[in-house]
Amino acid sequence: MKKTGVAAAVFGIICNFGLFLAKLYVSISSSSLAIYCDAVNNFLDVFSCLLALLTFALIARLAERKSLRAQSLCAFVINLVIACTGVYFLYNGLQRTLRPLPISYTYKYAAIIGASILAKALMALIYNLLNKSAQSDILRALVLDSVLDCGVTAFTLIGLVVAPKIGFAADGIFALVLGGIITAQAVKEIIKETKFLINE
Repeated sequence: MKKTGVAAAVFGIICNFGLFLAKLYVSISSSSLAIYCDAVNNFLDVFSCLLALLTFALIARLAERKSLRAQSLCAFVINLVIACTGVYFLYNGLQRTLRPLPISYTYKYAAIIGASILAKALMALIYNLLNKSAQSDILRALVLDSVLDCGVTAFTLIGLVVAPKIGFAADGIFALVLGGIITAQAVKEIIKETKFLINE
């Protein structure tokens, strides 16, 4: 499990940092809040993968019971980070709705964001395949995060295309919806991990 987990975490760190840079470029160039929030989400995913890396590195030194607890605790923290990201989206979405800004759209930006969706889908697939052999709460959390990110980024892509056509405040509304979806799913997972930790 340790080697599989470490490989998955390193893979996640590299991919998420690359996605962060790409989305940051698009968000700054287009003035899109939704894409900026998505970029921040990927940056926080880097830290989630770093935490996963540290946890997997420690698992080999722990007994099985403590190993399961360590994985659950790591998954709890990862989902807590995801929930904080969702709240951040909600806050910024409200701010942008109250103070709208113009958004620039180009096919190049759309292509970059579209490619990032495919990258996250591939990450989810790889994490899922690794989880079938390792069976880890951490890997399951990373699978969930990647799947959520696919939906979130697809939604931001729609926002990037639609917002300039229907009004500037649409970008803020998209960020609010994204924040609500992410926060709700993360809270659900936090409750699940909390129950496991308490029962242990």
